[in-house]
Amino acid sequence: MWQSHTGMIGLRITYRMSLTERCDYMKRLFIFMLCLVVCITPCLAVEESSENVTEATEITTEATTRKAEKTTKKSESTTKKVKTTKKAEKVEPDVDEEREEAPEKNEEVQEDNSQPRLMVTGYVVENDYLTPEKEGKITVTLQNMHPAKSVKNIKLSIGDEADEIRPDGMGTKYVSSIGAGKIYSWEIGVSVIHSATVGEHKLSFVCEYEDEFGSGYSANDTLRVQVRQPAKLDYDGAKLPVKVVQEDTVTLNVNLMNTGKSTLYNCKVEYDIEGLESGGSSFAGEIPVGESKTATANLRVDSEKTGNVKGTIKITYEDAFGKTFEKEQEVKTLIEKKVVKAEKKEEEEKKNPLWWLFLLGGLVVGGGLGFGIPFAINSKKQREEDEKRL
Repeated sequence: MWQSHTGMIGLRITYRMSLTERCDYMKRLFIFMLCLVVCITPCLAVEESSENVTEATEITTEATTRKAEKTTKKSESTTKKVKTTKKAEKVEPDVDEEREEAPEKNEEVQEDNSQPRLMVTGYVVENDYLTPEKEGKITVTLQNMHPAKSVKNIKLSIGDEADEIRPDGMGTKYVSSIGAGKIYSWEIGVSVIHSATVGEHKLSFVCEYEDEFGSGYSANDTLRVQVRQPAKLDYDGAKLPVKVVQEDTVTLNVNLMNTGKSTLYNCKVEYDIEGLESGGSSFAGEIPVGESKTATANLRVDSEKTGNVKGTIKITYEDAFGKTFEKEQEVKTLIEKKVVKAEKKEEEEKKNPLWWLFLLGGLVVGGGLGFGIPFAINSKKQREEDEKRL
């Protein structure tokens, strides 16, 4: 009843209002609504913020609760550790030693997978080279390079690809084990065939071995060895005539022959003979295997020396490694005095003192024959003419 009456009054008032009043009324209504909105909005914002704060507070509370639980668990574990430490202190009072021993236990637990290595650290050849003339020796030194692991079941072998250097037996050696960092030496007897090539030979050296777990390994090395052949030289013609004459020239030819397995170098012949001057040595140079050369010298006989004399002929040569060899031959001869023609005639006269008798007899016989033969011829011709006349 009241509402309907009020509405009717409002309608009447509104209807009776002029246009200006209506505008004024709308302005006031708008201002009222704006004020209402301004007043209500902060209240709504406060309610939302309070709700957010409540939710954040709940989340913070839950996080705090969880942290507290974790802290409780940590404290419990710490308590247990403290109890364990106390027990440990009762058993072993020195905790520092336990801490120092702990890393060692950890190291023992870690597995070492490194490979042990057996290497040739050096080798020595007896007399620095090998020769067919006698057996030689090679000493090889091995070392296990691993600081902690030993090697076992070791087989060593050596050989020459050209088969000119031959080890004693099979050229193999068995070694049960070599400890970590230890050294082992193997002395090998070897021989060289007579036709071996002169120079450097490469010997293969093989190591086969196992580690402590039975894993197999092998290592190959090369040994470089020098081989020398003996230098051999034969000669002939190194001799003088039985006798020579003062101021004469004697030609001497020495034939040099290489009878070895290697080339000969700087071959020459030197002469040192009393009463004979050579004027220097005779140089033959290089002589290959199986060949020969002749060293020629012209020896001048002394004009004052006479009688029996002697001396030496020395032959020198080198092998491929520069080693010098020498051979000497002793020689001798007789130096006779040089005779002039007048002296020779006097000597012949002294040897034949009745030479004039032979000369006289020759003249008589020659004169008789020269007179008698023509006389006999003429007498024969005269008789023949007399016979014809009769």
